[in-house]
Amino acid sequence: MPVTADSARLEPETVRPAFDFDAQALIAFHDAYLQRGAPAEGTPRADTDIWRWIEENHRCNTALWGEEDRARRTDVPESEIVRCKRAIDRYNQRRNDAVEMLDQRLLAALDTTVPAPDARLSSETAGAMTDRLSILALKIHHMRLQTERDDADEAHLRRCCDKLSVLIEQRADLAGCLDRLLWEARCGAAVFKSYRQFKMYNDPTLNPELYRQRADSGREAQVDVLIPTCDRPGALAVTLTALFAQTRAPLRIVISDQGKRHKALGAEEVQAVLRLLGSRGHAVEVHRHLPRRGLAEQRDFLLRQARAPYVLFLDDDVVIEPDLVDRLLRTLREQGCGFVGSAVIGMSHAADDRPEQQAIEFWEGQVVPEAVQPDSPEWARHRLHSAANLYHVQTRLGLTRERQRLYKVAWVGGCVMFDTAKLRDAGGFGFWRRLPAEHCGEDVYAQLRVMARYGGCGIIPSGAFHQELPTTVARREVDAPRVLNLAEG
Repeated sequence: MPVTADSARLEPETVRPAFDFDAQALIAFHDAYLQRGAPAEGTPRADTDIWRWIEENHRCNTALWGEEDRARRTDVPESEIVRCKRAIDRYNQRRNDAVEMLDQRLLAALDTTVPAPDARLSSETAGAMTDRLSILALKIHHMRLQTERDDADEAHLRRCCDKLSVLIEQRADLAGCLDRLLWEARCGAAVFKSYRQFKMYNDPTLNPELYRQRADSGREAQVDVLIPTCDRPGALAVTLTALFAQTRAPLRIVISDQGKRHKALGAEEVQAVLRLLGSRGHAVEVHRHLPRRGLAEQRDFLLRQARAPYVLFLDDDVVIEPDLVDRLLRTLREQGCGFVGSAVIGMSHAADDRPEQQAIEFWEGQVVPEAVQPDSPEWARHRLHSAANLYHVQTRLGLTRERQRLYKVAWVGGCVMFDTAKLRDAGGFGFWRRLPAEHCGEDVYAQLRVMARYGGCGIIPSGAFHQELPTTVARREVDAPRVLNLAEG
């Protein structure tokens, strides 16, 4: 039964709530999060769409607060301030995205309410008020900490106590305004609309500094795509076609061909895509690299050909979404870590949901170095990359390319972008001489060494998909991370 305009005259308990959400629950949620660094037991959790976006908004505001503080330091290199600015832009975008998603969910819950003909239009949405309450919670939390300092004088403590009282009063007033708007919206006495913010500074097609930079960047590739291939010309052609569709241009693509039955350059389907890549301005090099001395040596050969500041190691049976190279590059620059990976998803497993393998640990701040050893607790993270687990997680969390998250990894297979200098500094793939020709795990071992020095992460949504062909590595008895010492060069 729709709620009509007459409902505005009913007592509150007679009106069916459209959603489980009010200002006091919101304040309790915000404060508990700041006390514990995560939602506390007994507070609403992100198990509904509404509360999930409330948590995302508050998480981003909390991260923004820290980055804004760090950006004002004067005892750090300018590169650290640039990193802070990049992080501020990223969190600001996600914070605004969360407000918009929250408003959409609230309006969807109010869809059956029929507004009165004279219903007032609120110039501020419930989502925007929620965002303001989140910021006030942060101000109250940090001002209260100032009142508890034992290294400040009485005058400072007194001033902060006065400011704290004002902030508490301001939050109470705003909470009352939010409850009134929610109540009137349920009754049909008031309405609010969700407007997209259209943040222009983060959009490379709307920010003139960004699209001019792209136009003026010249033809020197910032990314070398390094592809090892062996006897799979059809799969290679598909992978190259995905590179042709990339929004980032130009790319320099280097292929190391070790095929015995099929030469990459001899396949018509590969030749066709190479012509397309050339027409787009991408430079392509195909090397016949024989004899075969193992995958580590083949990757070492590819890395020795690299000239760009960033290298994307891409397997010859992976399909990537059109903006993935740009997403990986942007993330790697923002984080300043050693590598960023997109784990490949096997879509034949789209109906094979494995919740027991879908634990995920998000990076809440900057990516930092981690030492991960085989069979350590962190090693179990690799299960997230089996089958279509990552696809199920990104779908369940409602993540999109515009709202990607970074997460902790043991390693990433198939599609990994490195900072070239950092990969080389960690030893690259020079360890190939200590392995027999038949081995596996060479990419894992290299990533573990880079991660221990510079950090590494995965992005979700991944944007990389496996063609699910049989492996070309038949013998896997020698697993590089298990037979080599991670501390060695």
